[in-house]
Amino acid sequence: MTPRTVIILAAVTAAATAAAAASLNFNHGYSARGGGGSIFPGLLDKIDSVAKVAVDHKDGETVVVRGAGGAWTIPASDGYPANRTQVQKSILQLARLQYLEAKTAKKELYSRLHLEGLKEKDTQARRIRLFDAKGTALAELIVGKKRYNLPGTETEGGYVRKPGDPQTWLAGGEIDVVTELKGWLRNSILNIREEDVLKLEVRHPGGEVVRISKVNPKDPHFTLHDIPEAKKLRYDSDPDNMSNVVEDLEMLDARKADKIDFPADKTVSATYTSRSGLVAELWLVAKGDDDWLKVKLTALADAPAPAKAGAETPAQIAKRVTDWTTGWVFKVPGFKAERLRRNAAAMLIDKKAGS
Repeated sequence: MTPRTVIILAAVTAAATAAAAASLNFNHGYSARGGGGSIFPGLLDKIDSVAKVAVDHKDGETVVVRGAGGAWTIPASDGYPANRTQVQKSILQLARLQYLEAKTAKKELYSRLHLEGLKEKDTQARRIRLFDAKGTALAELIVGKKRYNLPGTETEGGYVRKPGDPQTWLAGGEIDVVTELKGWLRNSILNIREEDVLKLEVRHPGGEVVRISKVNPKDPHFTLHDIPEAKKLRYDSDPDNMSNVVEDLEMLDARKADKIDFPADKTVSATYTSRSGLVAELWLVAKGDDDWLKVKLTALADAPAPAKAGAETPAQIAKRVTDWTTGWVFKVPGFKAERLRRNAAAMLIDKKAGS
């Protein structure tokens, strides 16, 4: 072996050693600086004991509880079923969080990490708490900003602190604390795709009836019927938007049906008939700033069989939706309610001479 070869091999070895050391520091440096370890040791073994999840934020508190039968519900929504996947995800995320690096312990710097007090004006902090069936606290954490592209195996994390402890931390692991109620609800009401809608009829309290249809599915737009000779559509898309109300229709909140009245002189009702044989009946009423909807879904006796083998039949879809909507009314997004309420006057304008 020549002296030159020895020198080259030595240099390569030194470089490889340095690279390996750098790799170790890059991947594990957080644990070395912060001590590492689980934020809630033993919680993973207790996840089946969790019976209540509470999330506090600037706009209030969201609570989800598990009943004797194991079903998760939301008390504030009259016990409507919760999104089980979301509940399980939140519990597991908390149980898997790991300490990565100690950050500031100075209260005046908490806001930079969105870890300030929950009572402070415009706070962006969130607090999540887990309890067992006896009300014993199993975990409590204030969660702030998220972090991405972290080194090592934990590529996602966020800033956290435990109440009563001034020390803040960068934690490793997914940490999505949902604050909007709709994220905790099993929030799908029904879904009839716009292209599947054949016709709809909307009835207004004053007696006006709006009729819209699309006989040929290849037509670019739905047709508004009974347009006076001197009028025309302001926007071709208005009838399309009304037909779209039943597509991906989701709730923001739910109440027992007897909690919301639907007086005839204030209720807009509608019937949507689909090409696949589903018939959706809707009733809409405004209560203060909120819009509440009642739904009934049925299938026509002569509904066509599904195009795909093994797909749900219209009767099966109607039964599934009926099972979770019967006895309930739903708060719906304002834009969906606005579309359903559109009358002819809102969609029509005068024709110009010669147009």
